[in-house]
Amino acid sequence: MRDMFKPALVLFVICLIVGAAMAFTNFATAGRIEQRITEDSENARKAVLPDADGFVKMNLDKIKAVSGNSGYDTIKEAYAAKKGDSVIGYVFLAKPAGYAGEINIMIGIDGRGHVSGVEIGDNKETPGLGSKAKDKKFKGQFSDKKYDIINVVKRKAEKGDEVQAISGATITSKAVSIGVQQASRLAGALLNNVNSPTS
Repeated sequence: MRDMFKPALVLFVICLIVGAAMAFTNFATAGRIEQRITEDSENARKAVLPDADGFVKMNLDKIKAVSGNSGYDTIKEAYAAKKGDSVIGYVFLAKPAGYAGEINIMIGIDGRGHVSGVEIGDNKETPGLGSKAKDKKFKGQFSDKKYDIINVVKRKAEKGDEVQAISGATITSKAVSIGVQQASRLAGALLNNVNSPTS
């Protein structure tokens, strides 16, 4: 009995030490991880609307209410893009459902209502297929266009409202397009409503 108790005690002590070390590491790095996430998000906003010198987070519930409150389910965050005191566009974080889960997409819309940039963030899409959504060839198709509806096609895009799907990743392509489409519509509603809330 004693021979069984000693290894169990040793194992318990080892688990206790390892658990305490992991907890300490998590506590020590949590602030840095949070800071890195904040910096990455700010860099993504700057990438999609580079003319802005700052971004002010908007109250999403208020702007959805002002904008009709429907058709914006993928939009999770909204920012007024500012240059000096002027709002020069909007940046949205959309999280549409892709093939393997949510796709984080940062979308910039300039003051004309045109897409100024699209950045694909964290996702679990299939490597070599859906992961190609990050490629400039795909995401560049959205740039400098104004959308109400985006049609995803498997052939070469021929019309202004068409985007060519990634070969073998139509679901991912449609998910990204839905996020961009909803951001475009919401930005259009904000640009057309001078009384839109900015906070």
